[in-house]
Amino acid sequence: MTDTDNPTTPTPRQEEIIDRTLELVRKSGLGGLTTRKIPERVGFTEAALFRHYPTKQALVLGLMDRLEEMLVVPIRSIANDTAAPPAERLERMIRHHTRLVLDYESLPITLLAEASASGDPELVDRMRDIFRGYLSLLEGVAREGQKRGEITDEVEPDCLAILLLGAPAALAIRHRLLPDARAEDRFEDLLIPFLRKQIEKAEGGKE
Repeated sequence: MTDTDNPTTPTPRQEEIIDRTLELVRKSGLGGLTTRKIPERVGFTEAALFRHYPTKQALVLGLMDRLEEMLVVPIRSIANDTAAPPAERLERMIRHHTRLVLDYESLPITLLAEASASGDPELVDRMRDIFRGYLSLLEGVAREGQKRGEITDEVEPDCLAILLLGAPAALAIRHRLLPDARAEDRFEDLLIPFLRKQIEKAEGGKE
């Protein structure tokens, strides 16, 4: 069995490779990612890299596994925190996504673009699985909030999920193409609370 047969349990060396690869992606995007640059960063040969990740596709899949670990796993934990009101959980989920976008140079949208541009069915399917899981968590919390009379029922839960996913995704595009620290601060300070206000029913069941 090779190291890449079970991507859910990477070896310490694979973890190190993914860490260094993330640093490269943050600086130059996936377009600048080469099997020459990564060994230089980690400190071993290209041949050694291929023992851990035999193809660039395998390496990108490793990055996608890390993305799921950083994005979906914490969001699932937030979604399952039933002690908090649904609107609060949705806000925390979007704030987590936003922080990931800003801290990792729009990594989710960068990997999505790489998968789409490559036309590789395995990469596309992996990204589809990640975002399907994310949308399902948003939709589930929105549906719970509607049943409790705490979230607006004027919009179906799946549409609310798309709206909430779309805001940080749009921020990721802007951050990548037109970085603006002040606009990003306003997104966190003003837009996220605005979104919560729009979907949350006021006390007593009125919008």
